[in-house]
Amino acid sequence: MTLFAIEGAAGCGKTVRLMSEVEAALEEAPLLDGQRVLAVTFMHGARRRLHQKLNDVAALRGRLHCVTIDSFAQRLVARWRGLALELGIQPPRADEWDACCDLAGLLLEQHEVARWVAASFPIILVDEAQDLKPQRLRMIAALTPAVRLFVAADDFQCLDQTLRPNPAVAWLRAACQPVTLDRVHRTNVNALLAAAGALRAGRAPAADGAFRIFAARGAPLAAAALSNALAWRRGGSVAVITPATAGGFAHDVVQRVGAGPIGQRQNGPFRIVWERSESDDADAVLAGLVLVGPASLADTVGALRGLPDAGVARAVIGRVRRQAAAGGAAQFDPADIVQLIRRQVAVRRQHGHFDEPTFAAMTVQQAKNREFDGVVVLWPFRVGGDAEHKRRLLYNGITRARRWCTVILQSENLLRSPPFSVPIV
Repeated sequence: MTLFAIEGAAGCGKTVRLMSEVEAALEEAPLLDGQRVLAVTFMHGARRRLHQKLNDVAALRGRLHCVTIDSFAQRLVARWRGLALELGIQPPRADEWDACCDLAGLLLEQHEVARWVAASFPIILVDEAQDLKPQRLRMIAALTPAVRLFVAADDFQCLDQTLRPNPAVAWLRAACQPVTLDRVHRTNVNALLAAAGALRAGRAPAADGAFRIFAARGAPLAAAALSNALAWRRGGSVAVITPATAGGFAHDVVQRVGAGPIGQRQNGPFRIVWERSESDDADAVLAGLVLVGPASLADTVGALRGLPDAGVARAVIGRVRRQAAAGGAAQFDPADIVQLIRRQVAVRRQHGHFDEPTFAAMTVQQAKNREFDGVVVLWPFRVGGDAEHKRRLLYNGITRARRWCTVILQSENLLRSPPFSVPIV
């Protein structure tokens, strides 16, 4: 029906503008009974933050459904499984996400399926669209004729090197005239704005004022620099962000800062909490699963009761018992139980409440779409990708900061390579 798109750099208020446009659309055409606004994004963390922001819109309270696009695809395929078989396609396994999204896109290209979605969700909001692979973009494109679609994207914030040129941004520019936001609202600190602007323009960032670059000589000096930065932070939240955890540099530095006072000024210790991914949480639960080969209902329930997370165990036990009662299942494959556990962990993370620690450590991917008073970027030797990818990684780290940012390099040799220098062509 309509497509409204926004492009803009990090911190330009793309999500806020989307919310404003959705509010205006609701005033023009209010939702009917039973209808809701569907908000989708790619990452679970981005979904949680998007849900929190949208909940502040009075018109959306109680009328909002916020999911990852993979979750939406999975539910759609499950609902229209019969149509998929009629089209000659065997639905993929639940963990085959790309195939599931591609099939969901094919189903949405069927007029009756798109209209079925539109009947419940006449307005769909898509944030961080630059992260969508072609299979997921196919879903959004298929919905365009049936719904009012609001999309935000920024090519430079995409960290998937296979998405160059970015298919979602190319599709948006071909399908409509995106609104471009060029004023950064997250910070007014000139040094941070200049560093981010340089990276977007393909230049090396220059240390100046609130933006510092410190070249260490290994983890001990890097830990002292991090400890000093935390001691001088002048209050507020701080994120310790790294583009790569391979090699252990970032973990070693964070561990040393938490172990005791460090450096000439004996700053610290500072407790820095590493963020856990959904996969980390699921692996921790699965470590307590002892189930070998197809098992009876009784044996499966007994194994699930041994899980370290009682909440996840109860939910999955309820699921297998319903399968036994309604579908007559007599045996349960361990692989299926593992998927049920992973799905339940994902659901809990989607709807759970997470308090932000004062000092948090995370990857660049985990930091996307977030903001902190201060940011420390720990840059190790082992960062993959070409020069363009490294500039994007550093950009996504720097632009999380509102007041200050310090980049700590594992070695001064890194100053002679991207993204801290521009290769001579």
